[in-house]
Amino acid sequence: MGADVPKQYLLLRGRRVLDHSLAALLGHPAIRGAVVAVAADDARWCGLRTRAGSTGPLGGGGAERCHSVLNALSELAGEAAADDWALVHDAARPCLSREDLDRLVDVCATIPSAGLLGVPVRDTMKRCAKDGSVVGTVDRVGLWQCL
Repeated sequence: MGADVPKQYLLLRGRRVLDHSLAALLGHPAIRGAVVAVAADDARWCGLRTRAGSTGPLGGGGAERCHSVLNALSELAGEAAADDWALVHDAARPCLSREDLDRLVDVCATIPSAGLLGVPVRDTMKRCAKDGSVVGTVDRVGLWQCL
């Protein structure tokens, strides 16, 4: 975004983007808590207290997002039951609606593996050659944008 702070710490209507994201998740009755993966040297993080309890930097941040997710899931390993779900959110997308979260929780309850929140792609997608020249338009049928 070109800001001098990571986007999850930018202010949006007087609160950090991260706080909006956590409030949307922790405000859902099916969600019991959150693990926030932050780097050990992240001086901007401070825990958020909500009606669902407190969150903390329990899962250490990793070099890449996949490492941060793995670290946070490892923190849950001793607490979660075998049939519990873990939802992963990147914290920088604060506009998670209650309806989308309800739908995701409902669908995840019916499948044994994984769920993904997304919407059909609406933007025009172009395929380019290595030199950047456009070689065609991508058919959007079956393409989804993850949220």
